[in-house]
Amino acid sequence: QDEIWHFYAGEAILIHMIDNNGIYQSVTIGNKIKQAEYFQYVIPANTWFASELKFKKGFSLCGCTVSPGFDFKDFEMPSRKYLIEKFPKQKKIISRLTNN
Repeated sequence: QDEIWHFYAGEAILIHMIDNNGIYQSVTIGNKIKQAEYFQYVIPANTWFASELKFKKGFSLCGCTVSPGFDFKDFEMPSRKYLIEKFPKQKKIISRLTNN
């Protein structure tokens, strides 16, 4: 399922992504288009992702649209160990963004 993240207000958000080939990419959603921020961004299906405030302060209001519709039976929250075993080259970012 593709996920479309929408930025509404507040501080910019970093979205970190790892595709099934282990390739890492990040994008920033926010309202400063001239600073390479996007109002919305599509995270492709079968991509692992996490998000965080870009500057670690304040708040952000965002939304997410899933297509086709979201069903919790399709949701997976992998462990840190699983992700590091699957994507060893991305150990640093995985370790920073996971807590188990």
